[in-house]
Amino acid sequence: MARRINARALIAVLALCATAETPSYSYVGLQGLAIVGVHRDVAGSQYGVGAGPLLEVQGGGARFNINIEGLPVVSIPGTRPSVHYGQATPKLGIFNSQAQYALGPSRSLWIGLGETIYNQRTPLPALSQSVSSRLAGVRYALRYVRATRNGHGIEAFVGVTPTLTGSDVYEFLDGSPPVIRPERASEVDAQIALTWRRASNEWLLGIRTLNFSAVFTETGEAADRNVGAGAFVEWRHLIR
Repeated sequence: MARRINARALIAVLALCATAETPSYSYVGLQGLAIVGVHRDVAGSQYGVGAGPLLEVQGGGARFNINIEGLPVVSIPGTRPSVHYGQATPKLGIFNSQAQYALGPSRSLWIGLGETIYNQRTPLPALSQSVSSRLAGVRYALRYVRATRNGHGIEAFVGVTPTLTGSDVYEFLDGSPPVIRPERASEVDAQIALTWRRASNEWLLGIRTLNFSAVFTETGEAADRNVGAGAFVEWRHLIR
């Protein structure tokens, strides 16, 4: 808990620094993301395709800014039925935020510190139950932005949350009391894109990967793993 509070305090300090500068690269935008992924646990693997929008917001100055994105809980309808679980259709949601600081005179490389919140819910019809979790942890980020020619450029990003904590909550259709199992997880989020800027708009076309892995803290056994990769298109409206 102390680590998370310290991270939020630092973000608040950086935000005050950012507002003291002239805004340099602030925007609001939307990313359309389609991912092919797999959900694994002790009962096996389920594969599927999911798509959804991410709200993108960034504000700040020449050296400091705050970046926020939100992915609503998205269902993966293409999952195949499992012998153990039946037609288990996972739903995933992510909220990421970080304060970012630019290194060097070119301001191409940015380091960031923030928080990740990871939500998921999976119905297990063959077992007459469902499992959900909400995990949160400190997020470390690295962003590289480079302009080339004629408004074009390259942008790459890696966000790592080495420790997310929370619990899996198992709920039963027969009215039995829920079972709560403490959980610890980690998450890696990476993307790379080509960028095109025209007047007050910017477009990104790229690929993105998500890798989530968890264990139950009481026993050390694997909880579940969600891995996915796919393409995205992002539109940004630049705020001068």
